[in-house]
Amino acid sequence: MNDNMKKVALNYGLLTGSVGVLYFLASYIIDESLFVNPIGSVSVIIITLVLPFFSIRAYKKLNNGFATFQEAFSAYILPVILSIFIGFVFNLFMYNVVDSDLATRQGEMAFESMMEMPEQRLQATIGFMGIDSINELEEKIIKDARENVTLVGQLKISAMGFVFFALIGLIAGAVGKKNPPEFD
Repeated sequence: MNDNMKKVALNYGLLTGSVGVLYFLASYIIDESLFVNPIGSVSVIIITLVLPFFSIRAYKKLNNGFATFQEAFSAYILPVILSIFIGFVFNLFMYNVVDSDLATRQGEMAFESMMEMPEQRLQATIGFMGIDSINELEEKIIKDARENVTLVGQLKISAMGFVFFALIGLIAGAVGKKNPPEFD
């Protein structure tokens, strides 16, 4: 890995990782109901998807406008890997050291927001999940929220995120590549 790639990966990895951490901290400090706010969550996902595209552009700029598929893919995925690692460590720290009840509160908030669904949609969701009652739904949501913040849960979430971003990265690498001309 050349110095330009290291520089771009580090800068954009820290930037991308800080987006999720800052949203989490703002939600935690200002109003925990922001954790279940779909607009905020989707905004963070979009920003996290888009920022690594800028890393390809930055790498190409440092490399005279050229990047092979491998370089373009690496310029996308390396910041994502750093970002996932930052989020992994931060989440383990927040949920297991700073506030061990946070996952339970988030599960309760998620359940409360589901209760605002139209009755027909709620019943369809309950049926889809294979649950018989509202009480079982609440227990399942809170249990899942707690399991997601364990070491194994965070590893699973990180792995799924990596696979998702790797697929996007393959597309980004194909779109972002620009080989230098063979003959001048």
